[in-house]
Amino acid sequence: MHINTALVKSKNFKNAIKPSLLKHSQEYRVLATLRYLYPTKFDTMITGEAPDIQDVSSSTGIEVTVAVKEDAMKVSRVFSELNQGKPKDIEKRKKIVKASGYSFVPLKDESVAISTSGTADGEKCFFQESIRRKIEKLEQYRAKFKRMGLAILLPETPTCYAENHLSEWISEILDESANLFDFVYVISHRFCLYYDAQAKITEKSSITQDESWLLATIGRMTAEGELSITDIEWQ
Repeated sequence: MHINTALVKSKNFKNAIKPSLLKHSQEYRVLATLRYLYPTKFDTMITGEAPDIQDVSSSTGIEVTVAVKEDAMKVSRVFSELNQGKPKDIEKRKKIVKASGYSFVPLKDESVAISTSGTADGEKCFFQESIRRKIEKLEQYRAKFKRMGLAILLPETPTCYAENHLSEWISEILDESANLFDFVYVISHRFCLYYDAQAKITEKSSITQDESWLLATIGRMTAEGELSITDIEWQ
């Protein structure tokens, strides 16, 4: 991955992404992150349908999900449009985000992420629910792919408690049945956590704020057709 190209670094999105492209943007962001951190392991992976990311030659598929509460969808939409419009509109959106129990976390330059001040139990609940939602579809993929993984994208900055217990929360769900995911990746603004379900081994890689921003930009630009998987940014 060449994430520091002039095209990507100079990109400035003027509008929120179209709802119809949001899922694809998230999938490309996950693929870009995995290719960037593990280039030899994911260089032949592409986005697809059922599952979301796949490599037929190695018979490996990865489903992508977003760990977000249902009532947070509105907040995510408002946040995506945060800096658009007149100053009074921006202030109105900020109030909506804060009134919903979220706080702003400074990121690259003047950009920010949002983080909820919810309880640890609440974080655990919707994180594990994001895994359960994908388990229902797993059986249909097993007929075509020998290895199935799950990538969980965290749109919010997790609390330190959540970050330190993610592997434990994953293990609890996967231990419920022997026929679940072979591995799990959790991708946040500042890290990527890998969990091997068979060996019960956890590995964690750090991601800088700049890297996270550039990878998300590549994901969205690809979903919107400004980049192709064959462009230099993906190589």
